[in-house]
Amino acid sequence: MTENKSRVVVLGTGGTIAGWAPDPKQAHQYRAGEVAVGDLVKALAPQGLHIETEDVARIDSKNMNWTVWQQLVARLTYWLAHDDVQGVVVTHGTDTLEETAILLHSLLKGDKTVVITGAMRAANAPDCDGPVNLQDAIRLAATPGRAGVVAVFAGHVHAPASLTKLDCQSLRAFASSDPVPIEPAIENLTALRERFSGQPDHPVDMDVSAFLQVTAWPRVELVHNHAAQDGWLVRTLIASPDAPEAWVVAGTGNGTLSQGLEDALIQAQEKGAWVWRTSRCPWGSVQAQRGDRLSQVCALNPCKARVVVTLALLALALKQQGLARPLP
Repeated sequence: MTENKSRVVVLGTGGTIAGWAPDPKQAHQYRAGEVAVGDLVKALAPQGLHIETEDVARIDSKNMNWTVWQQLVARLTYWLAHDDVQGVVVTHGTDTLEETAILLHSLLKGDKTVVITGAMRAANAPDCDGPVNLQDAIRLAATPGRAGVVAVFAGHVHAPASLTKLDCQSLRAFASSDPVPIEPAIENLTALRERFSGQPDHPVDMDVSAFLQVTAWPRVELVHNHAAQDGWLVRTLIASPDAPEAWVVAGTGNGTLSQGLEDALIQAQEKGAWVWRTSRCPWGSVQAQRGDRLSQVCALNPCKARVVVTLALLALALKQQGLARPLP
């Protein structure tokens, strides 16, 4: 039997789960990140469990950036190194939760559970969903064993690789290709980890300590295919002094691109930029076709692909400096 460690740590980054509405009767008018994570956790601890809390940031997650991500990864690394910490929960705004989830999934390769969760209603809203989501996240993080990095929302556990926010209003805002109800997940973390390990993603071999030392981030731009897309934006940016080092393109259907956009992205690729092709469709992965001149990226959605390609560019730069080895 796996020994149960004594502590769970909850790290706050702000978001709606920590939001506060001046008038609870108009709870949609709120300020994100107003409530300290310690206040959110009060009265939620399962019996016999010691919980540590720490505010890493108190922001609206629409403003998430690499600096805050570095701070979060640093605090996660610190707490996960403690032998008596069973797991860590991260509270987060829903707007960029899936991007933070894929970042942590890509970087953290330890033997503990990291659970990211949030809410769709402010902390003082009637029938707020934050307490239940946070309680479920704490319970999962406290379970003996390891699940890796996962997300918990509305009674289900999701893998970062397929996690997507599909609804901007519903309490069941998130979906994934293989969600697992919270109770079976808690009963068997080993089965949960094995189940999620089969989901396609794009691993990046980058050391956390190297990530924490980065001071300059590659410019990676995201562009969508759509009707009447002529590639003007791409051509304009690749001609600028600060041309992007990589592009993620959200294609239509199976990653298809208009002729103008494809030609522009091929020009960017010929100038040395990386181009990763995804789909703007929420489900399914782009399948390679004979004659493709632009690479496709498994099942990552465009926003998560942008995070991963940035890490891949950094890993390559570190390799060239003799500091790291990216995956082939």
